[in-house]
Amino acid sequence: MIQIGTVRNMMQSRARTLIAASVTVAMAPASAAASPLFELVGDPSGAGGLTARVNADGPAAAYFNPALLADAADGFALGVFIVGQRLGVIVDGRSGSPLCAAGACDVPSVDDRGPESFRHEMSGEAISDPTLPTSWLQNGHDTLTPRPRQAGGTGRQTRAYQTVGLVAPIFKKRVVLGLFAMIPLGEFTTAKAFYNDEREQYFSNSVHPEMYGDRLTATSLAFGGGIRLREDLAVGGTFTLSLANQASAPVYVSNLNNLDTVLLDSDIAVKASVSPHVGVVWTPAARAKVVATVHSPQAFRIATGFNYTLATGSEQSTTLHFTHSYMPLTVATGGSYRFTGDGDGDGDGWSATAVTSYARWSQYRDRHDVNPGGAYGWSDTLSGAAGVRYTRDGLAARLDLAFVPTPVPPQTGRSNYADSDRLGAAGGVEKKFSLWGSNFRAGFDLIAHRVFRNHVTKFVDVSNPELVLDEVPDDAVDVLGTAVPNRIGLQTNNPGFPGFAFGGWILGGGARLAIEY
Repeated sequence: MIQIGTVRNMMQSRARTLIAASVTVAMAPASAAASPLFELVGDPSGAGGLTARVNADGPAAAYFNPALLADAADGFALGVFIVGQRLGVIVDGRSGSPLCAAGACDVPSVDDRGPESFRHEMSGEAISDPTLPTSWLQNGHDTLTPRPRQAGGTGRQTRAYQTVGLVAPIFKKRVVLGLFAMIPLGEFTTAKAFYNDEREQYFSNSVHPEMYGDRLTATSLAFGGGIRLREDLAVGGTFTLSLANQASAPVYVSNLNNLDTVLLDSDIAVKASVSPHVGVVWTPAARAKVVATVHSPQAFRIATGFNYTLATGSEQSTTLHFTHSYMPLTVATGGSYRFTGDGDGDGDGWSATAVTSYARWSQYRDRHDVNPGGAYGWSDTLSGAAGVRYTRDGLAARLDLAFVPTPVPPQTGRSNYADSDRLGAAGGVEKKFSLWGSNFRAGFDLIAHRVFRNHVTKFVDVSNPELVLDEVPDDAVDVLGTAVPNRIGLQTNNPGFPGFAFGGWILGGGARLAIEY
């Protein structure tokens, strides 16, 4: 005889499958244009580099500081940029942890049945949120595909982008419009959600880099304008595109044991909105420049309403929310000074620049639209960048360094947000020349970011819900009422337990050509 609990678990399993299918349907048609890619690469179309909020002299100013468009060279720019991620998560072996001696921290099975059959010893009630036995995840079971710990890790991708930019003046250079975009070549966009705790065991059973990966696939697009108010003062405003994808997926299930009979409808709508940004440039002296910018929060959001109906007449519904490519409120200020050159600040010579940025990462929303709070809440950050530039006879060279601290606290608890401090460098060379009666600028750019290696070891306290979750209660018994082996203490499939290390490199480079009007 089939037990009621078994039927319930079967229905729950089918429901999870259908929910996953509906999410896939909802995610498929949408794209986004938030700016994690801009912030990592800097300005790949001119002299901006990693200090583009001060130095962007072309279409990239449309994102970094639209007030700089007032001084940007008019024209059209086109280029290719390649970014390679070589990031890795290395999980600690469980055999080396004293808590896991003889498999003590593994989720057990009894008579080829997992925690779905376990009960509380005194009440006889089923344990809540039963997980899967560790051996089943490692080796597979029945129709369950094996998903060994960290076998599905990500962080090693290489992507190419088409860069496109335009600067067009109106009202005799009083108002200048700019457009800048980095469009992925290949996969137009990806939006991959993953859980940052033990729930990821049901999917990839791995820990993933939080701030990279799919965040660098969104189509990044900015459109803005700069206005010169006085000879020494310019302001600007710009917009980046933010998309909200809303979908519902009604499902009818006539036979829980045969999902081929599922009937599925879809109702998908993509709503576009814009995130505004503003900037100001003040030139207090011929060779000095001071800037300030404010970038509002940006994100790509997905809301999926799911409703399924069974042939028995039962009907249930829920709504799932996802947030991708989130960028926080960012406020920056900086300046530059030219040491040599003509009295008006132009001409050959050296210049130095610096910029500092405040980012409100404490409001971050992860891919499952959750704000990491409590004792493991994220922190606001203050980052900085500095660089030098040299120009001579139409040839320009630059070099920037930037330090970006991670907002993520050490992941010693339940969560597995993999991130670390980053040190970046960017360099470029550009040459101006004339051909066929037109003026051109050709350049090459390189970036390198060292994501410092960071290792964490998990704390264990089964009474603290912010630490690693105990997935088998200490009073668990099997269907015969016998104590489950190794039930005392911690049993978990959290892929980040007992600890993990994260770090690596991000390298990139590209070439560009601009024609000036």
